[in-house]
Amino acid sequence: MIGVERRPIFLAWFRRVRSPWILATALAGVVVASACVPPPPSPTAASCPGCKVYLTFDDGPSVYTPQILSELEAKGVPATFFVLGERAVQFPSYVQQEHADGDGIGDHTWDHPDLTTLPPDQVRSELQSTADEIASLTGAPPTLWRPPFGAFNDTVTQIASSLGLSMRLWDVNTDDWMMPGTDVIVSNVVNNVSNGSIVLMHDGSQENTFDRSQTVAALPTIIDTLRAAGYSFGSLSTVSGAATPNAPAGPTVPIGQE
Repeated sequence: MIGVERRPIFLAWFRRVRSPWILATALAGVVVASACVPPPPSPTAASCPGCKVYLTFDDGPSVYTPQILSELEAKGVPATFFVLGERAVQFPSYVQQEHADGDGIGDHTWDHPDLTTLPPDQVRSELQSTADEIASLTGAPPTLWRPPFGAFNDTVTQIASSLGLSMRLWDVNTDDWMMPGTDVIVSNVVNNVSNGSIVLMHDGSQENTFDRSQTVAALPTIIDTLRAAGYSFGSLSTVSGAATPNAPAGPTVPIGQE
């Protein structure tokens, strides 16, 4: 393909050339040169036979959730969704589909505040109202939760524990919410994953305007690359809402980013 900036030069040359043989030879050279450009290398992950990884999605459900669920279902991969209560109200059927597919569902608060900035009664309300909404949609109250922004303190964790919620953070951050590009999202996973890793992605947002198309596009390559390296996939919780036995708990210190 001739670049836009070179077209005027090429067209001027084309008008001066009268020999079909010369023209054909020149065009053939352009085609051959283009064909010789090597494709970008396929992503790879370090070999880890028998290893397991846990894909998690925050801030949904949203209009992107069905695409993610479809890809997970097609590839036979479970995941864990940490849902926002206000989004569950907006898209109740997607939460029900997550449950029906056998994916784990956790509490991610009602509307994604920094819980460390709230008084105790509001912390409790954020978590309890979301847990109630999940239970009403699936029949299974969640036992796992994830703090927005990875921010928590002793007061927050004590309140969550009193509600029967056990915290799960992450140790591989895709930064997909920043829209860094599909290839970057894939690289952020395959270059940092190890046995037992909990991978953070997003199928929604607390914002009204957002785009998760890059996450959707990256997911098949992430799954295929990790599978080729020997990984299997697990969910952090069961369909009953209970924590999956022997699944990792993740970091136990505030992360401060999401």
